[in-house]
Amino acid sequence: MEVAQGSHFNHVPPFLSKTYGKVDYPLTNVIVSWSATNRSFIVWNPVDFGEDLLPKYFKQNNFSNFIRQLNNTYTLVMI
Repeated sequence: MEVAQGSHFNHVPPFLSKTYGKVDYPLTNVIVSWSATNRSFIVWNPVDFGEDLLPKYFKQNNFSNFIRQLNNTYTLVMI
């Protein structure tokens, strides 16, 4: 998975790769899954997402911090 940035290709940040993996994993669909268009994802159960998925795959378990990091990472990738 690579992201175009200007005229160069860069590797996707690990945070986004891990997020993609959790969203794309069918066994987590009751907690988080792709939207109908597959262009975004929906966290169906933020409590379970924060308590079960975040601590296993990320350095924190705070849902608000996850959203903040997602927004910051997305902004950096889109520049």
